[in-house]
Amino acid sequence: MLETVQTVLLALALAFIFRAFFVEPFIIPTGSMAESLLGVHATRLCPACGWEFDAGTEAGGRSVGGFVPPPEIVCPNCRLRLFPTPADTFGKSGDRVLVHKWAYALSGVLGPRRWDVIVFRDPASPELHYIKRLVGLPGETVEILDGDLFIDGRIARKPPAVQAGLWTVVFDQSHMPVRVAASGSAARWLPDPPAAWSSPADRVLRVAAGDEPTALRFNAEAARDYLLDFSSYNGRSSGALVGDVRLVAEITRLSGGGAVELELVHPPDCFVARLAPEGIELTRQPLAGGPAEELAHAAAQALPAGRPVAVEFGYLDQRVFLRVAGRDIVPETAGCDARSADQVWDARDARPIGLGLSAERVRLTIRGLRIDRDVYYTITSQTVRAYPGRPFQLGPQEYFVLGDNSADSFDSREWTEVGPHLPRDTRPGTVRADQIVGRAAFVYLPGLLAADHGQYRVPDVGRMRFVR
Repeated sequence: MLETVQTVLLALALAFIFRAFFVEPFIIPTGSMAESLLGVHATRLCPACGWEFDAGTEAGGRSVGGFVPPPEIVCPNCRLRLFPTPADTFGKSGDRVLVHKWAYALSGVLGPRRWDVIVFRDPASPELHYIKRLVGLPGETVEILDGDLFIDGRIARKPPAVQAGLWTVVFDQSHMPVRVAASGSAARWLPDPPAAWSSPADRVLRVAAGDEPTALRFNAEAARDYLLDFSSYNGRSSGALVGDVRLVAEITRLSGGGAVELELVHPPDCFVARLAPEGIELTRQPLAGGPAEELAHAAAQALPAGRPVAVEFGYLDQRVFLRVAGRDIVPETAGCDARSADQVWDARDARPIGLGLSAERVRLTIRGLRIDRDVYYTITSQTVRAYPGRPFQLGPQEYFVLGDNSADSFDSREWTEVGPHLPRDTRPGTVRADQIVGRAAFVYLPGLLAADHGQYRVPDVGRMRFVR
Protein backbone atom coordinates (compact mmCIF):
# COMPACT_ATOMS: atom_id res chain seq x y z
CA MET A 1 0.00 0.00 0.00
CA LEU A 2 2.78 2.42 0.89
CA GLU A 3 4.61 1.73 -2.37
CA THR A 4 1.39 2.28 -4.32
CA VAL A 5 0.75 5.62 -2.59
CA GLN A 6 4.34 6.68 -3.26
CA THR A 7 3.98 5.76 -6.96
CA VAL A 8 0.74 7.72 -7.31
CA LEU A 9 2.17 10.76 -5.52
CA LEU A 10 5.27 10.65 -7.69
CA ALA A 11 3.15 10.45 -10.85
CA LEU A 12 1.05 13.42 -9.72
CA ALA A 13 4.16 15.43 -8.87
CA LEU A 14 5.69 14.71 -12.26
CA ALA A 15 2.42 15.65 -13.98
CA PHE A 16 2.27 18.98 -12.14
CA ILE A 17 5.92 19.69 -12.94
CA PHE A 18 5.38 18.78 -16.61
CA ARG A 19 2.34 21.04 -16.81
CA ALA A 20 4.02 23.94 -14.99
CA PHE A 21 7.28 23.99 -16.93
CA PHE A 22 6.93 22.06 -20.19
CA VAL A 23 3.53 21.63 -21.86
CA GLU A 24 0.09 22.83 -20.79
CA PRO A 25 -3.29 22.34 -22.51
CA PHE A 26 -5.59 25.28 -23.23
CA ILE A 27 -9.00 25.62 -24.87
CA ILE A 28 -9.77 28.41 -27.36
CA PRO A 29 -12.79 30.30 -25.94
CA THR A 30 -13.37 32.91 -28.66
CA GLY A 31 -13.09 33.36 -32.41
CA SER A 32 -10.32 35.96 -32.48
CA MET A 33 -7.96 33.51 -34.24
CA ALA A 34 -10.47 32.01 -36.71
CA GLU A 35 -10.00 30.36 -39.13
CA SER A 36 -6.55 29.34 -37.85
CA LEU A 37 -7.92 28.37 -34.44
CA LEU A 38 -11.61 28.14 -33.64
CA GLY A 39 -13.58 29.18 -30.59
CA VAL A 40 -17.16 28.02 -30.00
CA HIS A 41 -18.50 27.15 -33.44
CA ALA A 42 -20.66 24.94 -35.65
CA THR A 43 -19.56 23.18 -38.82
CA ARG A 44 -21.93 23.18 -41.79
CA LEU A 45 -21.88 21.59 -45.24
CA CYS A 46 -23.23 23.86 -47.97
CA PRO A 47 -26.06 22.08 -49.83
CA ALA A 48 -25.32 24.02 -53.02
CA CYS A 49 -21.56 23.59 -53.49
CA GLY A 50 -20.56 20.99 -50.88
CA TRP A 51 -18.12 23.36 -49.14
CA GLU A 52 -17.57 22.65 -45.43
CA PHE A 53 -17.23 25.76 -43.30
CA ASP A 54 -17.40 26.96 -39.71
CA ALA A 55 -19.73 29.55 -38.24
CA GLY A 56 -19.41 31.31 -34.90
CA THR A 57 -22.03 31.78 -32.25
CA GLU A 58 -24.74 34.43 -32.54
CA ALA A 59 -23.18 36.57 -29.82
CA GLY A 60 -20.07 37.06 -31.92
CA GLY A 61 -16.50 35.85 -31.90
CA ARG A 62 -15.79 37.17 -28.42
CA SER A 63 -18.48 35.08 -26.75
CA VAL A 64 -17.25 32.58 -24.17
CA GLY A 65 -20.61 30.94 -23.55
CA GLY A 66 -22.40 28.09 -25.29
CA PHE A 67 -23.23 28.06 -28.98
CA VAL A 68 -26.33 29.92 -30.11
CA PRO A 69 -27.04 29.64 -33.86
CA PRO A 70 -26.94 33.02 -35.60
CA PRO A 71 -30.09 33.95 -37.54
CA GLU A 72 -28.19 33.58 -40.83
CA ILE A 73 -24.93 32.03 -41.97
CA VAL A 74 -23.32 32.41 -45.40
CA CYS A 75 -21.24 29.89 -47.34
CA PRO A 76 -17.89 31.61 -48.06
CA ASN A 77 -17.47 29.74 -51.35
CA CYS A 78 -20.79 30.26 -53.17
CA ARG A 79 -22.48 32.82 -50.88
CA LEU A 80 -25.56 30.65 -50.29
CA ARG A 81 -27.51 31.99 -47.31
CA LEU A 82 -28.65 29.44 -44.74
CA PHE A 83 -31.00 29.93 -41.82
CA PRO A 84 -29.96 27.52 -39.06
CA THR A 85 -32.03 26.29 -36.15
CA PRO A 86 -30.86 24.71 -32.87
CA ALA A 87 -32.27 21.38 -34.06
CA ASP A 88 -30.04 21.16 -37.16
CA THR A 89 -26.94 23.01 -35.88
CA PHE A 90 -24.67 21.23 -33.43
CA GLY A 91 -22.38 23.63 -31.59
CA LYS A 92 -18.86 22.52 -30.69
CA SER A 93 -16.48 23.91 -28.12
CA GLY A 94 -13.28 25.63 -29.15
CA ASP A 95 -10.10 23.95 -30.32
CA ARG A 96 -7.82 22.50 -27.69
CA VAL A 97 -4.15 23.37 -28.03
CA LEU A 98 -0.95 22.21 -26.39
CA VAL A 99 1.33 25.09 -25.42
CA HIS A 100 5.11 24.74 -25.21
CA LYS A 101 6.46 26.62 -22.20
CA TRP A 102 10.06 25.49 -21.79
CA ALA A 103 11.41 26.99 -25.06
CA TYR A 104 10.44 30.56 -24.16
CA ALA A 105 11.79 30.06 -20.65
CA LEU A 106 15.25 29.45 -22.16
CA SER A 107 14.88 32.62 -24.32
CA GLY A 108 17.78 33.32 -26.69
CA VAL A 109 17.36 31.65 -30.09
CA LEU A 110 14.37 29.73 -28.69
CA GLY A 111 12.62 32.87 -27.45
CA PRO A 112 9.52 34.51 -28.95
CA ARG A 113 9.68 35.13 -32.70
CA ARG A 114 7.52 37.13 -35.05
CA TRP A 115 4.46 35.20 -36.32
CA ASP A 116 4.48 32.76 -33.39
CA VAL A 117 1.01 32.00 -31.97
CA ILE A 118 1.38 32.63 -28.25
CA VAL A 119 -0.67 32.25 -25.08
CA PHE A 120 -0.32 35.03 -22.50
CA ARG A 121 -2.07 36.48 -19.48
CA ASP A 122 -4.66 39.16 -20.18
CA PRO A 123 -3.00 42.52 -19.38
CA ALA A 124 -6.25 43.68 -17.76
CA SER A 125 -7.09 40.51 -15.83
CA PRO A 126 -4.40 37.95 -14.86
CA GLU A 127 -6.83 35.07 -14.34
CA LEU A 128 -7.69 35.11 -18.08
CA HIS A 129 -5.49 33.84 -20.88
CA TYR A 130 -5.48 35.13 -24.46
CA ILE A 131 -4.11 33.53 -27.62
CA LYS A 132 -2.90 35.75 -30.47
CA ARG A 133 -0.21 35.98 -33.12
CA LEU A 134 2.95 37.80 -32.08
CA VAL A 135 3.85 40.46 -34.68
CA GLY A 136 5.96 43.11 -32.93
CA LEU A 137 9.19 42.54 -30.98
CA PRO A 138 10.87 44.72 -28.33
CA GLY A 139 12.27 47.97 -29.67
CA GLU A 140 10.37 47.87 -32.98
CA THR A 141 7.77 50.23 -34.42
CA VAL A 142 4.51 48.67 -35.64
CA GLU A 143 2.17 50.13 -38.26
CA ILE A 144 -0.81 48.63 -40.10
CA LEU A 145 -1.40 49.91 -43.62
CA ASP A 146 -3.89 48.57 -46.18
CA GLY A 147 -4.18 45.29 -44.30
CA ASP A 148 -0.42 44.68 -44.17
CA LEU A 149 1.99 44.83 -41.26
CA PHE A 150 4.95 47.21 -41.36
CA ILE A 151 7.85 46.95 -38.92
CA ASP A 152 10.25 49.90 -38.67
CA GLY A 153 8.84 51.27 -41.93
CA ARG A 154 9.34 48.06 -43.92
CA ILE A 155 6.75 45.42 -44.72
CA ALA A 156 6.87 42.26 -42.60
CA ARG A 157 6.53 39.25 -44.89
CA LYS A 158 5.30 35.98 -43.47
CA PRO A 159 7.39 32.79 -43.72
CA PRO A 160 5.97 30.21 -46.17
CA ALA A 161 4.83 27.84 -43.40
CA VAL A 162 2.91 30.64 -41.66
CA GLN A 163 1.48 31.99 -44.91
CA ALA A 164 0.19 28.54 -45.85
CA GLY A 165 -2.03 28.62 -42.78
CA LEU A 166 -3.32 32.14 -43.43
CA TRP A 167 -4.62 31.78 -46.98
CA THR A 168 -8.42 31.90 -47.06
CA VAL A 169 -10.32 30.34 -49.96
CA VAL A 170 -12.36 32.89 -51.90
CA PHE A 171 -13.77 30.58 -54.57
CA ASP A 172 -12.96 27.00 -55.52
CA GLN A 173 -14.05 25.80 -58.98
CA SER A 174 -13.95 22.22 -57.66
CA HIS A 175 -16.93 23.23 -55.51
CA MET A 176 -18.96 24.91 -58.19
CA PRO A 177 -22.54 25.24 -56.87
CA VAL A 178 -25.03 22.90 -58.48
CA ARG A 179 -27.81 25.35 -57.67
CA VAL A 180 -26.45 28.64 -58.99
CA ALA A 181 -29.72 30.48 -58.50
CA ALA A 182 -29.92 29.33 -54.89
CA SER A 183 -26.42 30.64 -54.16
CA GLY A 184 -27.53 34.12 -55.14
CA SER A 185 -24.39 35.10 -57.07
CA ALA A 186 -23.60 36.00 -60.66
CA ALA A 187 -21.45 33.80 -62.91
CA ARG A 188 -17.98 33.48 -61.40
CA TRP A 189 -16.00 33.09 -64.64
CA LEU A 190 -16.70 34.75 -67.99
CA PRO A 191 -15.27 33.01 -71.11
CA ASP A 192 -14.40 35.01 -74.22
CA PRO A 193 -15.33 33.60 -76.69
CA PRO A 194 -17.52 31.01 -74.96
CA ALA A 195 -17.21 28.50 -77.82
CA ALA A 196 -13.57 27.76 -76.99
CA TRP A 197 -14.34 26.74 -73.41
CA SER A 198 -16.33 24.03 -71.76
CA SER A 199 -19.11 25.33 -69.54
CA PRO A 200 -17.81 27.69 -66.80
CA ALA A 201 -20.06 25.71 -64.46
CA ASP A 202 -17.90 22.58 -64.92
CA ARG A 203 -15.58 21.64 -62.08
CA VAL A 204 -12.89 20.63 -64.58
CA LEU A 205 -12.45 23.25 -67.31
CA ARG A 206 -11.37 22.43 -70.87
CA VAL A 207 -10.22 24.82 -73.56
CA ALA A 208 -9.43 24.37 -77.25
CA ALA A 209 -7.67 27.59 -78.29
CA GLY A 210 -6.89 28.41 -81.89
CA ASP A 211 -4.69 31.12 -83.39
CA GLU A 212 -6.79 33.84 -81.75
CA PRO A 213 -6.32 34.09 -77.97
CA THR A 214 -9.26 33.01 -75.82
CA ALA A 215 -9.68 34.20 -72.25
CA LEU A 216 -11.44 33.27 -69.02
CA ARG A 217 -11.75 36.07 -66.48
CA PHE A 218 -13.16 36.25 -63.00
CA ASN A 219 -16.35 38.28 -63.09
CA ALA A 220 -15.50 41.87 -62.14
CA GLU A 221 -18.99 42.36 -60.72
CA ALA A 222 -18.56 39.32 -58.48
CA ALA A 223 -14.96 40.26 -57.64
CA ARG A 224 -16.02 43.27 -55.59
CA ASP A 225 -18.08 40.97 -53.40
CA TYR A 226 -15.75 37.98 -53.34
CA LEU A 227 -12.57 39.91 -52.61
CA LEU A 228 -13.97 41.69 -49.59
CA ASP A 229 -12.63 40.80 -46.15
CA PHE A 230 -15.44 38.32 -45.54
CA SER A 231 -15.49 35.67 -42.79
CA SER A 232 -18.00 32.84 -42.58
CA TYR A 233 -17.13 32.53 -38.89
CA ASN A 234 -18.21 36.13 -38.27
CA GLY A 235 -21.03 35.90 -40.81
CA ARG A 236 -20.13 39.30 -42.25
CA SER A 237 -17.45 41.38 -43.96
CA SER A 238 -15.37 44.19 -42.51
CA GLY A 239 -15.98 46.04 -45.78
CA ALA A 240 -12.29 46.18 -46.71
CA LEU A 241 -11.25 45.16 -50.22
CA VAL A 242 -8.34 42.71 -50.02
CA GLY A 243 -5.49 43.23 -52.47
CA ASP A 244 -3.30 40.25 -51.56
CA VAL A 245 -4.67 37.35 -53.61
CA ARG A 246 -3.46 34.32 -55.56
CA LEU A 247 -4.71 32.19 -58.43
CA VAL A 248 -4.05 28.44 -58.07
CA ALA A 249 -4.58 25.80 -60.77
CA GLU A 250 -3.35 22.48 -62.12
CA ILE A 251 -2.89 22.81 -65.88
CA THR A 252 -2.41 19.91 -68.29
CA ARG A 253 -1.43 20.55 -71.92
CA LEU A 254 -3.11 17.95 -74.13
CA SER A 255 -1.81 19.10 -77.51
CA GLY A 256 -0.54 22.13 -79.37
CA GLY A 257 2.58 24.20 -78.95
CA GLY A 258 0.98 27.48 -77.91
CA ALA A 259 1.09 29.40 -74.64
CA VAL A 260 -0.98 30.00 -71.52
CA GLU A 261 -1.09 33.40 -69.81
CA LEU A 262 -2.24 34.14 -66.28
CA GLU A 263 -3.29 37.73 -65.62
CA LEU A 264 -3.46 39.65 -62.35
CA VAL A 265 -4.69 43.24 -62.35
CA HIS A 266 -3.46 44.92 -59.20
CA PRO A 267 -3.75 48.70 -59.57
CA PRO A 268 -1.74 50.53 -60.73
CA ASP A 269 -0.25 47.55 -62.64
CA CYS A 270 -1.25 44.49 -64.63
CA PHE A 271 1.00 41.45 -64.17
CA VAL A 272 1.10 38.71 -66.82
CA ALA A 273 2.73 35.29 -66.42
CA ARG A 274 3.28 33.57 -69.78
CA LEU A 275 3.90 29.82 -69.82
CA ALA A 276 5.11 28.51 -73.18
CA PRO A 277 7.19 25.57 -74.48
CA GLU A 278 10.19 27.87 -74.85
CA GLY A 279 10.05 29.14 -71.28
CA ILE A 280 8.31 31.22 -68.61
CA GLU A 281 8.07 35.01 -68.61
CA LEU A 282 6.61 37.44 -66.09
CA THR A 283 5.96 41.05 -67.08
CA ARG A 284 4.43 44.16 -65.53
CA GLN A 285 2.35 46.60 -67.57
CA PRO A 286 1.28 49.96 -66.01
CA LEU A 287 -2.48 50.42 -66.35
CA ALA A 288 -1.94 54.09 -67.13
CA GLY A 289 0.11 53.16 -70.19
CA GLY A 290 3.80 52.89 -70.92
CA PRO A 291 6.28 50.17 -71.75
CA ALA A 292 6.03 46.70 -70.22
CA GLU A 293 8.78 45.60 -67.84
CA GLU A 294 10.12 42.05 -67.66
CA LEU A 295 10.33 40.94 -64.04
CA ALA A 296 11.50 37.35 -64.47
CA HIS A 297 12.38 34.82 -67.13
CA ALA A 298 13.07 31.07 -66.99
CA ALA A 299 14.14 28.87 -69.88
CA ALA A 300 12.61 25.67 -68.45
CA GLN A 301 9.70 24.07 -70.29
CA ALA A 302 6.57 25.12 -68.42
CA LEU A 303 3.90 22.74 -69.68
CA PRO A 304 5.16 19.31 -70.79
CA ALA A 305 2.53 17.47 -72.83
CA GLY A 306 0.20 15.22 -70.86
CA ARG A 307 1.65 16.08 -67.48
CA PRO A 308 -0.29 18.19 -64.92
CA VAL A 309 1.63 21.22 -63.65
CA ALA A 310 0.73 23.08 -60.46
CA VAL A 311 0.77 26.87 -60.88
CA GLU A 312 0.45 29.62 -58.25
CA PHE A 313 0.32 33.25 -59.31
CA GLY A 314 -0.50 36.16 -57.05
CA TYR A 315 0.35 39.35 -55.22
CA LEU A 316 1.35 39.17 -51.57
CA ASP A 317 2.89 41.69 -49.17
CA GLN A 318 3.76 44.17 -51.94
CA ARG A 319 5.39 41.54 -54.10
CA VAL A 320 4.17 39.59 -57.13
CA PHE A 321 5.03 35.90 -57.07
CA LEU A 322 4.89 32.99 -59.52
CA ARG A 323 5.43 29.36 -58.64
CA VAL A 324 5.42 26.66 -61.33
CA ALA A 325 5.69 22.96 -60.40
CA GLY A 326 6.91 23.99 -56.94
CA ARG A 327 9.66 26.24 -58.31
CA ASP A 328 9.73 29.96 -57.52
CA ILE A 329 10.21 31.96 -60.72
CA VAL A 330 10.26 35.53 -59.34
CA PRO A 331 13.46 36.70 -57.57
CA GLU A 332 13.21 37.94 -53.99
CA THR A 333 14.14 41.47 -55.09
CA ALA A 334 11.00 41.87 -57.22
CA GLY A 335 8.95 43.84 -54.75
CA CYS A 336 8.63 46.94 -52.62
CA ASP A 337 9.79 46.67 -49.01
CA ALA A 338 9.51 50.20 -47.65
CA ARG A 339 6.28 52.05 -47.01
CA SER A 340 5.72 54.23 -50.07
CA ALA A 341 2.63 56.22 -51.00
CA ASP A 342 3.07 55.57 -54.73
CA GLN A 343 3.69 51.82 -54.38
CA VAL A 344 1.33 50.74 -51.61
CA TRP A 345 -2.02 49.73 -53.06
CA ASP A 346 -4.98 51.74 -51.87
CA ALA A 347 -7.98 49.48 -51.19
CA ARG A 348 -10.26 52.41 -52.01
CA ASP A 349 -9.08 52.40 -55.65
CA ALA A 350 -12.11 52.35 -57.94
CA ARG A 351 -10.52 49.71 -60.19
CA PRO A 352 -11.08 46.22 -58.79
CA ILE A 353 -8.56 43.42 -58.60
CA GLY A 354 -8.72 41.39 -61.81
CA LEU A 355 -7.91 37.70 -62.26
CA GLY A 356 -7.95 35.56 -65.36
CA LEU A 357 -6.13 33.36 -67.82
CA SER A 358 -5.92 33.04 -71.60
CA ALA A 359 -4.59 30.56 -74.14
CA GLU A 360 -3.69 30.35 -77.82
CA ARG A 361 -2.84 27.43 -80.15
CA VAL A 362 -3.21 24.83 -77.40
CA ARG A 363 -5.70 22.36 -75.87
CA LEU A 364 -5.78 22.26 -72.06
CA THR A 365 -7.57 20.91 -69.04
CA ILE A 366 -7.62 22.98 -65.85
CA ARG A 367 -8.31 21.36 -62.51
CA GLY A 368 -8.45 22.79 -59.02
CA LEU A 369 -8.89 26.38 -60.20
CA ARG A 370 -9.05 28.42 -57.02
CA ILE A 371 -8.73 31.98 -55.73
CA ASP A 372 -7.31 32.61 -52.25
CA ARG A 373 -6.80 35.77 -50.24
CA ASP A 374 -4.44 36.70 -47.42
CA VAL A 375 -5.34 37.78 -43.88
CA TYR A 376 -6.30 41.47 -43.74
CA TYR A 377 -5.44 43.45 -40.60
CA THR A 378 -8.24 45.97 -40.11
CA ILE A 379 -8.33 49.51 -38.77
CA THR A 380 -11.63 50.35 -37.06
CA SER A 381 -13.08 53.11 -34.92
CA GLN A 382 -11.85 51.17 -31.87
CA THR A 383 -8.22 51.14 -33.09
CA VAL A 384 -6.14 53.46 -30.92
CA ARG A 385 -2.59 52.58 -32.03
CA ALA A 386 -0.44 51.39 -34.96
CA TYR A 387 -2.81 52.90 -37.53
CA PRO A 388 -1.55 54.55 -40.76
CA GLY A 389 0.73 57.49 -40.11
CA ARG A 390 1.07 56.69 -36.38
CA PRO A 391 3.57 53.85 -35.87
CA PHE A 392 3.58 52.42 -32.36
CA GLN A 393 6.99 52.20 -30.69
CA LEU A 394 7.63 49.15 -28.49
CA GLY A 395 9.95 49.38 -25.51
CA PRO A 396 12.26 46.77 -23.98
CA GLN A 397 10.45 43.53 -23.06
CA GLU A 398 7.27 44.70 -24.85
CA TYR A 399 5.47 42.71 -27.56
CA PHE A 400 2.62 43.52 -29.95
CA VAL A 401 -0.04 40.90 -30.83
CA LEU A 402 -2.87 40.60 -33.37
CA GLY A 403 -5.65 38.08 -33.95
CA ASP A 404 -5.92 36.29 -37.29
CA ASN A 405 -9.64 37.12 -37.29
CA SER A 406 -8.70 40.78 -37.32
CA ALA A 407 -12.23 42.11 -37.88
CA ASP A 408 -13.38 40.52 -34.61
CA SER A 409 -10.26 40.39 -32.45
CA PHE A 410 -9.69 42.37 -29.27
CA ASP A 411 -5.91 42.79 -29.34
CA SER A 412 -3.01 45.26 -29.11
CA ARG A 413 -4.71 47.67 -31.50
CA GLU A 414 -7.58 48.31 -29.06
CA TRP A 415 -6.52 47.57 -25.47
CA THR A 416 -6.92 50.50 -23.11
CA GLU A 417 -6.68 48.88 -19.66
CA VAL A 418 -3.82 47.59 -17.56
CA GLY A 419 -4.57 45.56 -14.45
CA PRO A 420 -3.19 46.37 -10.97
CA HIS A 421 -1.09 43.18 -11.05
CA LEU A 422 1.31 44.78 -13.55
CA PRO A 423 3.92 47.49 -12.87
CA ARG A 424 2.74 51.08 -13.19
CA ASP A 425 4.90 51.72 -16.25
CA THR A 426 3.13 48.97 -18.24
CA ARG A 427 1.60 50.51 -21.35
CA PRO A 428 -1.78 49.52 -22.79
CA GLY A 429 -1.45 47.66 -26.06
CA THR A 430 1.64 45.70 -25.08
CA VAL A 431 2.32 42.23 -23.73
CA ARG A 432 5.18 42.07 -21.24
CA ALA A 433 7.72 39.28 -21.67
CA ASP A 434 6.99 37.94 -18.17
CA GLN A 435 3.28 37.58 -19.05
CA ILE A 436 3.85 35.17 -21.95
CA VAL A 437 2.95 31.58 -21.04
CA GLY A 438 4.30 29.88 -24.16
CA ARG A 439 3.88 29.06 -27.84
CA ALA A 440 0.82 27.20 -29.14
CA ALA A 441 2.14 24.06 -30.82
CA PHE A 442 -0.57 21.50 -31.58
CA VAL A 443 -4.36 21.25 -31.84
CA TYR A 444 -5.57 18.06 -30.19
CA LEU A 445 -9.03 16.49 -29.76
CA PRO A 446 -10.97 19.18 -31.70
CA GLY A 447 -14.73 18.85 -31.44
CA LEU A 448 -14.58 16.54 -28.42
CA LEU A 449 -17.23 18.38 -26.42
CA ALA A 450 -20.49 20.02 -27.26
CA ALA A 451 -20.49 23.80 -26.82
CA ASP A 452 -22.52 23.45 -23.64
CA HIS A 453 -20.20 20.66 -22.40
CA GLY A 454 -23.27 18.48 -22.06
CA GLN A 455 -21.87 15.35 -23.70
CA TYR A 456 -18.77 13.91 -25.33
CA ARG A 457 -18.51 13.42 -29.06
CA VAL A 458 -16.15 11.50 -31.31
CA PRO A 459 -12.94 13.58 -31.68
CA ASP A 460 -12.56 15.24 -35.08
CA VAL A 461 -9.14 13.67 -35.68
CA GLY A 462 -9.04 15.05 -39.21
CA ARG A 463 -8.54 18.52 -37.74
CA MET A 464 -5.68 17.61 -35.45
CA ARG A 465 -2.76 19.71 -36.65
CA PHE A 466 0.33 21.68 -35.79
CA VAL A 467 -0.24 25.40 -35.21
CA ARG A 468 1.35 27.60 -37.87
